[in-house]
Amino acid sequence: MTLPLHPVTPGFDPRLRNLADRKIASNLFLQQLLYYRIFFNIAWLIFWMVFIFKNYWVGLKLKDKDIVRTIFFIFWFLAEPIRMLAGWYGNLQENVPWLLMFTILCLFPEHGTVLYLLVGCSRRNALTKAVQAVMLVLQELEMFTGLYTVFTMYQKQKRQFYLFEYVLNQRARERRALPAGGGGGIGSGTLSTLPAR
Repeated sequence: MTLPLHPVTPGFDPRLRNLADRKIASNLFLQQLLYYRIFFNIAWLIFWMVFIFKNYWVGLKLKDKDIVRTIFFIFWFLAEPIRMLAGWYGNLQENVPWLLMFTILCLFPEHGTVLYLLVGCSRRNALTKAVQAVMLVLQELEMFTGLYTVFTMYQKQKRQFYLFEYVLNQRARERRALPAGGGGGIGSGTLSTLPAR
């Protein structure tokens, strides 16, 4: 074994290596819900387009008197891409603010749309109620799973932050505890004074 001719300053503290082996905070179940929700949303939109055109297409005009449903659909079209993006990005990147935005969007425009189409719109039948009941179950699952993920992710990231800060502060304390000469040994990071010959 040969010793280096220059002082060795290790650039990486081996205690930090243990901090890299941390638990993944993203939620696999939420990711699966968001993935399959895309296909359900497409089928859901096709169902409602067929339902509306079948019931309200007269001659060459669409005569839909339910203006509230139209407003809720507009809210849904605006909020759903943002909600899905916030859920995907927040979960995969372990980003708590994005996941909070996802859960808020699950609550406000989405819940209103789902509940109105379930109980409030005109010309409801057993098929529309069944489709909206499935949509409501998916919505509740995503919202509660998102909330759970926000809390668990926050706890894991807080613990990781404090562990990292502890190690960095420990290194600073060790540097301050060294004598003024710095020890002067091989591998200590400082040049030792050699005796004159």
